[in-house]
Amino acid sequence: TSGHLGVSRTYDRIRRRIFWKGLYRSVRRYVASCDLCQRRKKPTTPPAGLLQPIEVPAEPFYRVGLDLLGPFPTSTTGNKWIAVATDYATRYAITRALPTSCATDVADFLLYDIILQHGAPTHLLTDRGRYFLSRVVDDLLRSCATRHNFTTSYHPQTNGLTERLNRTLTDMLSMYVSTDHTDWDIALPFVTFAYNSSRHETAGYSPFYLLFGRHPLLPLDT
Repeated sequence: TSGHLGVSRTYDRIRRRIFWKGLYRSVRRYVASCDLCQRRKKPTTPPAGLLQPIEVPAEPFYRVGLDLLGPFPTSTTGNKWIAVATDYATRYAITRALPTSCATDVADFLLYDIILQHGAPTHLLTDRGRYFLSRVVDDLLRSCATRHNFTTSYHPQTNGLTERLNRTLTDMLSMYVSTDHTDWDIALPFVTFAYNSSRHETAGYSPFYLLFGRHPLLPLDT
């Protein structure tokens, strides 16, 4: 459940369970020596251009960012895409592997993984991909009175939380897939949980804690 999420999040996960003098230094050395992290993680660069800030909502699932990642190599179960949703209040991530990028698959994800689990968001932020502009998605959002907002053209950073999550998930998945890359959808729920249960730098708490008000029970705790 660690997910190769870097020094700060690894340190936070360990110190809540065990502590010794020089723990941070030990974690920093350990992460720096991780061969997978050094080879597979990409350095981040500042986004270009000036963007209007998006107000942080006061309650969970008031504003949700949604994106599609892919296509990936076809998995053994026939999946090629990842639907990625991010709650702007808690940074909580919801993902699902999809066989296609068609509008019905996107609408199913919206309905069953977001709306029926957490309620309909007041605002949904996406890019202008054809799957988000479809009639079936529009009808679903209208029936829930959800306002559909779009990112600025050529500036995907407008949906910055989801874009950062996309990079994080891609990096994490690359640590666990097999050499033929056909089992990435099996690892997806595990890396999503690892992300949600790790402390977010800005918020100071994990997305899981911010949403549910408690820390999840992990294998380390049993």
